[in-house]
Amino acid sequence: MGMHLGLELIAASIQQLHELEHIADTSVSSSLGVETKNLNLEDAINVLKDNLSELQINQRSQLAELERYQELFDFAPDGYFVTDGSGVITEANRAAMLMLGYHPIDQNLENFVYPSYREQFQRLIGQLQRGQNIKSLDFRMQFPTGQPFDASFTIISIRDVADGKVIGMRWWIQDITQRKQELEKLQQSHQRLEIRVAEMNAKLNLMDRQIRVERDEQRRISKNLTRNESKLRAMMQHSSDIVNILNIDTTIQYCSPAIFQTLGYMPEDLIGKKFVRFIHPDDLPVFQDFLTNSVDNLSVSSPIVMRYQHINGDWIYIESVCCNLLQDSNVQGLVINSRDITERKLTESALQESEQRLAAIAASMPATLYRLTMDVDKHIAVPFISDGLIDLVGVSPRFAASNPYQLLDLIHPEDLDQFKALIKAGFDKLATFRHEFRVIAISGEVKWVQNITRYYRLESGIVLADGVCIDISERGEAESNLQRTNELLRAVIKSVPVAIDIISPEGKVLLWNAAAERLFAWNSSALGSSLPNLIESQAMELQGSILETLAGKPLEGQQMTLQLPDRSWIDVSVSTVLVHDSHGNIVGVLRIVDELGDHSRGSALRSSNLATSPSSLTQLDISSIPNAQTLLHQYKLGQRNFAGLVLRGIDFTAADLQQVNFSGALLNGSNCSHANLQFSNLRGADLRGVNFQYADLQGADLTGADLRGADLKDANLTGAAIEQN
Repeated sequence: MGMHLGLELIAASIQQLHELEHIADTSVSSSLGVETKNLNLEDAINVLKDNLSELQINQRSQLAELERYQELFDFAPDGYFVTDGSGVITEANRAAMLMLGYHPIDQNLENFVYPSYREQFQRLIGQLQRGQNIKSLDFRMQFPTGQPFDASFTIISIRDVADGKVIGMRWWIQDITQRKQELEKLQQSHQRLEIRVAEMNAKLNLMDRQIRVERDEQRRISKNLTRNESKLRAMMQHSSDIVNILNIDTTIQYCSPAIFQTLGYMPEDLIGKKFVRFIHPDDLPVFQDFLTNSVDNLSVSSPIVMRYQHINGDWIYIESVCCNLLQDSNVQGLVINSRDITERKLTESALQESEQRLAAIAASMPATLYRLTMDVDKHIAVPFISDGLIDLVGVSPRFAASNPYQLLDLIHPEDLDQFKALIKAGFDKLATFRHEFRVIAISGEVKWVQNITRYYRLESGIVLADGVCIDISERGEAESNLQRTNELLRAVIKSVPVAIDIISPEGKVLLWNAAAERLFAWNSSALGSSLPNLIESQAMELQGSILETLAGKPLEGQQMTLQLPDRSWIDVSVSTVLVHDSHGNIVGVLRIVDELGDHSRGSALRSSNLATSPSSLTQLDISSIPNAQTLLHQYKLGQRNFAGLVLRGIDFTAADLQQVNFSGALLNGSNCSHANLQFSNLRGADLRGVNFQYADLQGADLTGADLRGADLKDANLTGAAIEQN
C-alpha cells in the first residue's frame, strides 16, 4: 500500500510540475494577469511542496519496509537468489550463501550443479530463456566441498516490461536431501509393509487352506471312524475268534458273540464272571504265568494253548494271545483273543503217530533212509537219518546228524572224489541220481552200497535231498567175481593156440584171438566186416552154422575143409556156442577152429575148459573185451559201430569219437572229459557217473540214456537230444 501511495504522490507532483511549466509559459499582458499567474504559481508550488513532504514520509516508510523485507529475504530458512538470463547469480540471501558458498555472487549457478546433472541444467536454462514457464523441479546440487545434495527449485522468470523477454530468474531452493531420504525410507517401509502384508495374506491363505484340509480330513476321519466302527462291530459279530476283555482279577467285561459258536455260551451270560472259572485245572498255572507276563508287558504276548470248558462239559483246546490295554482309557482291560484249535491238536496227534509209524518202518527196513539239506550259504546238514545206518556202518543216526561231514570218512578213499562230485552235481542240477560206491564200516568191513537220491528246491531257497542207501555187497561181490572170471576167460582165449573168433548174427567179425589172426591172416580191417578170404561155398557153410547155432543147435567138433589166404587147404574141427551179454541179449556166435592132425592144440583147449565146457562161454561178457587203446585204434581204421559194448570205467579223456555208435553201451563210471562226441549215437547207453566235463556233445543223441550222476559241467550240449529215464 505504501508503494502505491508513493507512486500516486509522484504522479501528482509530476502533474504539478507540468502545470507550473504551463503557467510559466503562459504570457500575460496585464498586471492582473501577472498577479493571477503569480497566485497560480504560488498555489502550485505549495501543492508541490506538500507532495514532496508526503513523498519524503513515504520514502522513509518504504525504506523501513524495504529493510524489513530485506531482513526477511536475508534470514529466510530457504535459499533465495536472483540470476540474470544466463544463470549468473546477482543476488542471494544468507541461506543460499550457506548452501552455495559465501561468495556465490557473479558466479554461474551451473557451477553448483552436480556434474552428472549439468547437461540437464543447461537444457533447463535454454528452456527458460526461450520463455517456457517452468515453475518447479528437482536437481542434484553440490556443496563447495563437492558433497552432493538433493534440491527442489521454484523458478520465476523476470521479463522486460517493454518486449516481454526474459532478463532474469528468481530461484527458491530447498535442500530436500533429508526429506528425500525420509521419503525413500518411507517407500522402503511401505514396500516392507506391502511384503509383510503379502506374506501375511499368503500365511492367512495357507492357514485357510490348511483349515479347510484339516476340516475335510476330520470329516474323512469321522466317516472312516464311523465306517471302521461298523466294520469292527460286524467283524466282532461274525468273527470266529473269541474276544474277551478282562479286569485285572480276570472278571469278564466284554465277550464277543463268537463264543456261542465255539463254546455254546451266550455273551451276556459270561459278563461279570471270572475267566479262570472255565479253564481246566491242569492249565491254571500256565494261564497264571501267561496273565502275569501280559500285565508286566504292554506288547502282545506269545500264544498259549489251554483247555476251556464247553457248555456241554467237554474240554475244548483254544489258543490265546493277550494285549495289555489297561492304560488305554477307551478299554481299561486285558484283551484276550482265542480260537478253537481242537482239530489242529487232533491233526498234530495224528501226525505224531504217523511219524512214529514212519520211524518204525524206516527202522525195520534193510536200508538207510535219510534227508540232506543245503541252505543258501552252501552249508549241508542231516536233519533225518534212519537207524539202518547202524547196521550199515555201525554209526548212530544221532552222531551222523550232529557230525554230517564226518560221514565222508566212511566212504572208500577210491570212491570219495566221485561221491563228492555226484553230491555236488545233485545239489546243482536238482535231479534224481543213482550210483554205487563202497563204504568202510566201523568194524573195517568194506561194503558195496547203492544210493538213490532225489534233489529239489524249496521256495525259501533251501535244497533238500531225500535218499535211500541199500547194501548191495553180495551183488557187488558177484559182479567182481564175474569180472575176474571174464578176465580169466579173456586171458585163456588170448593164450590158447586154437583159433577163436566171435561172429555176429549178420556174419561180421566182432573179435578174434592171435591164433585166428595167424590162421586166417586177418588184420584190424576185418573188425566189423564180413569174413574175408572166403569162397562162396565156405561163406554159405559158415552162414548155415551160425543160423543153426542161433536156432539152438550149436556145432560140436564138425569137420570142415577151409581154404587159407595162401590158397592152400586145411582140415579143421569147428565147434560153436551162443554168446550172450550180461543182460541176456545175444551178442553172436563163438567159433573154435582146431586144425586136424594136431591134437596137442585140442588138448590145450580142452584143458582150459573151453573145449570140454563151451556152454560156460555163454556167460562171457564179451562186450567188455575192448580197451580204450584198441577201440580208438579201430575207430581210426573206420569202425564206428560199438553198440552194446561194456566199457565201464574206460578212459576216453580228450578222445576224438565223432559220429560213433555207443547205443546201449555200458559206459558207467567212464572218464569222457574234453572228449569230442559230436553227433554220436548214445541212445539207451548206461552213462551213470560218467565225467563229461568240457566234452563236446553237440548234436549227440542221448535219448533214453541213463545220465544219473553224470557230470555235464561246461559240456557243449548244443542240439543234443536228452530224455532222461
